[in-house]
Amino acid sequence: MKNYLILFILFFTLNIFSQNETNHWLFGNNAHVVFSNEDDNLTVLNDSKTSSSKGSASISDKNGDLLFYTNGINVWNKKHQRMLGSSGISLIANDIEAQNSIIIPKPNSNNIYYIFTIKTVDPENDINSANAGLYYSIVDISKNNNLGLLIETNILIKKNVVGKISAVHHKNGKDIWVLTNGKKTETEDYYDVFYSFLIDSSGVIKDPVVSENGDIFIFDSLGELKLSPNGEKVVYAANDSGAFVFDFNSNNGIVSNPKRLSLATSPGDNSFPYGATFSIDSNIIYLEALDNSDNSRLYQFDLENSGSSNFINFSFIINLNKNRGALQLARNGKIYYATNSGEGFFEGLEFLNVINNPLGKDRNEINFQQNSVNLLEGKSRFGLPNFIQSYFRTRILNEKGCENSAVNFIVDTYTDIQDADWDFGDGNTSTLINPNHTYNSPGKYIVKTTVRINNSLIKLKKEIEIFAQPEVQSGKSLKQCDTDNDGISLFDLTDIKTEITDIDNKLIFYKDNADLISDKPIINPEGYENESNPQNIIVKVINKNGCSNITNFTIETLFVQLNNIDPIFTCEDSDGISGNNMGVFSLAEKRKSIKTNLNLSNDTTLKFYSNPKDAQLTKDELPDDYQSITTTIWVRADNASGCGGIQSFNATVNSQPIINLIDSYTICFNPSLKPPIILSADVSSEKNEWRNSLGTIISTAKDFTLTNTGIYSLTSYNTENGIECSYTKEFEVINPESAVFSDVLVNTEDETNNTLEIFIDGNSTYEFSLDNNIFFGNSNNYTFTKVTPGLRTVYVRDINNCETPIQQKVSVLGTKKFFTPNGDGKNDYWNIRGLDPNFFKSINIVIFNRYGRIVASINDFNSPGWDGTFNGKMLISNNYWFTVEIIDMDDNVIKKTGNFALIRK
Repeated sequence: MKNYLILFILFFTLNIFSQNETNHWLFGNNAHVVFSNEDDNLTVLNDSKTSSSKGSASISDKNGDLLFYTNGINVWNKKHQRMLGSSGISLIANDIEAQNSIIIPKPNSNNIYYIFTIKTVDPENDINSANAGLYYSIVDISKNNNLGLLIETNILIKKNVVGKISAVHHKNGKDIWVLTNGKKTETEDYYDVFYSFLIDSSGVIKDPVVSENGDIFIFDSLGELKLSPNGEKVVYAANDSGAFVFDFNSNNGIVSNPKRLSLATSPGDNSFPYGATFSIDSNIIYLEALDNSDNSRLYQFDLENSGSSNFINFSFIINLNKNRGALQLARNGKIYYATNSGEGFFEGLEFLNVINNPLGKDRNEINFQQNSVNLLEGKSRFGLPNFIQSYFRTRILNEKGCENSAVNFIVDTYTDIQDADWDFGDGNTSTLINPNHTYNSPGKYIVKTTVRINNSLIKLKKEIEIFAQPEVQSGKSLKQCDTDNDGISLFDLTDIKTEITDIDNKLIFYKDNADLISDKPIINPEGYENESNPQNIIVKVINKNGCSNITNFTIETLFVQLNNIDPIFTCEDSDGISGNNMGVFSLAEKRKSIKTNLNLSNDTTLKFYSNPKDAQLTKDELPDDYQSITTTIWVRADNASGCGGIQSFNATVNSQPIINLIDSYTICFNPSLKPPIILSADVSSEKNEWRNSLGTIISTAKDFTLTNTGIYSLTSYNTENGIECSYTKEFEVINPESAVFSDVLVNTEDETNNTLEIFIDGNSTYEFSLDNNIFFGNSNNYTFTKVTPGLRTVYVRDINNCETPIQQKVSVLGTKKFFTPNGDGKNDYWNIRGLDPNFFKSINIVIFNRYGRIVASINDFNSPGWDGTFNGKMLISNNYWFTVEIIDMDDNVIKKTGNFALIRK
């Protein structure tokens, strides 16, 4: 007894598509799947005799019953017996090719079928490969008690083709194109041409239509070639060469316009495509490819949103685990995906994967399921059966409709529909090919039809959803202010939305029913000028589901005279910015004063606008704190009965008090030495306030004498239009920039004349002194001569006595010619004069007697010097010698030798 399994898979919408010729799938290792004519059921059987690692083909009759199947080499009839004929010769094909065979019924014949097979060069199993090429064999299904007979086999029609083949109906809906690709000659390196063979009522036309690939170079045969169900596209997966999509002309068989499918997810990422197929609407490509780690990826490419580039990017990727194989669209609109275990190159699995909703636009919406179909004792390997792809095109296009609106039902297929029977799911039927039907209530309906195509009956089923019309209100009105009592005003018709329907709905406005019927909407509904008073407006309301309803409302102008409104004033710097001629007007306070002055009721709403048009249309309402130059403001009053009037008033920015001060003033370091600087406020100011940096008012007089440096400000006040306005100017008082020492040069090499040369950078000329009493020079430099050794101070002052004086200590090195260590506190020590740790890093002074014996040493800056003793004993009067080594802050070494006298009295 046969074992079988029936699967019923529910997903987003119920769809039954396609033709009965694709009902039986026989593939892999004894795998057999049967699709139902009536519903979405899928049956798994255990009766198949096929054994194929990759390519296979099968075909059913017009009723969906199995006729025969092949693995490209052997052919089995519907009883799963080897088909007789041609003296038992096997068909010429490779078992290792993804698409080694396809079955094509002869147009206008009920008995003749062609089995196309491909044999490729296979060095491992067929060294010579002399018989490589494209072949076809002929089956007469009426022979051998309707089990079929191979009446001719292995008719060669093209050599050097690659191992890919696909088919689709001709534009005329009757003939069939068989497409493959190959080399121009045997010596070519690339598969650079496509061959399109036409099968018509006369048989196979052996002279193909040849199309070149253009700049696309394909050098391997691994992978699938698929035509789209609508016959307009070709997808080509070529493992090492990449993946491509071409245009196909089903009228003349020409392949053109190549584009590459981009597979890389990052630089250096490689993908090797194999399985490929289209969605039922021909707009989406699904592609399977291995990554660098031999893990499989499932790609989606959306051709509708691919742009005009020569590269088409993927929409998303699903990463899988070592499962690669063929992809094939089924009659139920789903895509099935062959799998293998990954343990061995041709190991099979007892499951098929499935993409339940290939028309989805993201990875969750497509509802991909691994191991979805259990094949029982059969196994899926790398391949799935090859079919004429236009068989999968036939479907009901409709997805949705609206209540009380006619739905035009359309079946999309590859040829003319001869007749149709419709059941709309609400008890109504039709025999029209493209009927219109109106549903009286919203809901979901199962629509069924049986259409006749090429004398073949195809049953289709589709769940569609009928949505409710938007709810609308009638009898509403929109009232607008008439500013000049002529009955004409501007209306924003969209203001009526909340009165007549839901805020999310779309509105289209018409002047009358004639414009509604001819679909001539009002072009400017947000600024519409009425043509009569009152005027009726027709409006079409459309909800998010595209369903519409019609209602109407009236627009009416009202003339209401508001009394004159007092002007409003503000100060120029009320916006925090002085000098821009703008200010901030408090419209919140103005609103209160208008209500009080005009005795308006509490329920009256006042809004402010910058022009009368905005006031009429209630567009761009001004904020309560409105920043502007001097202008005119329009106020609109609305109450429970509608417009309460529109009136304008002036808004004036008062002029800013005048202050003629600059940002900075310079005074001498001692202001009393020069004439004072006196600042004055402008004579037009009514009141003045001078402040220091703490904000303390230090004077309110018109004039202000500068005596100290610092940050100050002047605030001047004037009263204009009844309000007092002020302006504050901040300024700085500074001393002139002081001079700086640029260089100080000391020369002590000539003991008879120590010199000190001073250089100054400054903005004036300067005097120089060593005692801060007597000054010399009138320049930016000066040289002192015969400078007494020691730590000296240089004083510099501006010749104009305005800049702050500067001073600097200078070390002038020198030695005493004698010393008298008698304890009287005068000249009791001998040392080098001018030593200072601020100028030097180290000192080393060594003192010798006349015999060269060291009697003293000095290396401490704080030492007073040598006191004339050696080992605690006073030395006698005599001459002594010294050596000096000094290192300055720049690591310069200063050396000096000489002698001096010790004198005792």
